[in-house]
Amino acid sequence: MSIIFSTPLSEDKLHMAYNNSVVRFYSDSTLQVSHATVGATGFSTTLYPAPNGSFYFNFKPYISALINTKNFEDTLQTALDRTNPNSFVYDCTDGALLESLVSFAIYFTDLSTDVITLLSPIWLAGVQQYGNNVHLDRFENHILFPFKKDTANSYYLKYWQGYPFDLSVYSPDTVFRLTNTTNLLGAQFDVPAKAFRLVLSDGDDDITLEDVLPLVQGFNTIRIKQQETDQDTDKFLLLEKVPYKQGVYLKWLNSLGGYSYWLFEDTYSIDRSTKQLGELDRDFYNLDDSFSRTIQIGKESQDTLKIVAELLNEDERRIVEELFDSPKIYLFTGKPFSQSDYRSWIEVSLKTTQARLKNPRQPLTNFTLDIELPGRFTQTL
Repeated sequence: MSIIFSTPLSEDKLHMAYNNSVVRFYSDSTLQVSHATVGATGFSTTLYPAPNGSFYFNFKPYISALINTKNFEDTLQTALDRTNPNSFVYDCTDGALLESLVSFAIYFTDLSTDVITLLSPIWLAGVQQYGNNVHLDRFENHILFPFKKDTANSYYLKYWQGYPFDLSVYSPDTVFRLTNTTNLLGAQFDVPAKAFRLVLSDGDDDITLEDVLPLVQGFNTIRIKQQETDQDTDKFLLLEKVPYKQGVYLKWLNSLGGYSYWLFEDTYSIDRSTKQLGELDRDFYNLDDSFSRTIQIGKESQDTLKIVAELLNEDERRIVEELFDSPKIYLFTGKPFSQSDYRSWIEVSLKTTQARLKNPRQPLTNFTLDIELPGRFTQTL
């Protein structure tokens, strides 16, 4: 007798923690079924059969709770060294990836058992949508960022000099190999974990990934080489290097659990809203001995940035539009061309609730966004 999966859990792909991961299974035994258990690192649950003896289980509520160990916070601390290529890679498994053996057991009324254990499935702290549920092979390299439209092996990203920037990467290999086909220069890095971040810059322009992997101004086509010889599994990153300019710099958690970056135009505005907290009665004195009938408690105060991204092509729009769904957004408060760390960012929220993603008969897109800053500290009673 054995366990049969009518809806199996794929062992060949990367699963998304915030999408359903449903399995349906049963036993081919003629014995009467009592119950079943599903177990993995961090949880074990008991299931009871449907009338036909089959079982249904969805991993989503368990995995989404287990994988989010950091509340999506980014606390990456770098220590870049141009003489050590491995100083540009950092393990980001915690909060981004969950891998676990999964066991299924069916128990029968005669106390016998069917058991099966799966090769450790892998979940990313990501989510996919209808029409964009691309299969990500667990045995291939991936940048944790959506593919370019209508491709399954190409990415587009934009990097501004003088600002911190990194790539979140999934790799099953022990060595991560990059070749800039634009200038025919390459580099390789030891893989610290299956999920890691490759730092291009911490803001300080004196030490960047370009000391290891030189880039040209403008577009760089970078081949991400799989350790295997099969070139069909290689990925390509079109990385656009842009000279420094001023603006409002944001990063946010994207749909695959990595961080995306964008420099918005310098033509931003700041609005401040305040609100009275109330007042206390002090009308206890004669008119000649008093100068007020009440005492003001104080005010709440908050600033809102109105920022603009102008004339975005489709590749650029696909980056920025993920900001609308992101649960974690940061505003850069450090100084360009200076070394920064996680304390150089503050968490903000997107106040804008509606935006047009595509205009009819117009290939370019403009976004105007309201970013709400943390509440200001005020003097209150």
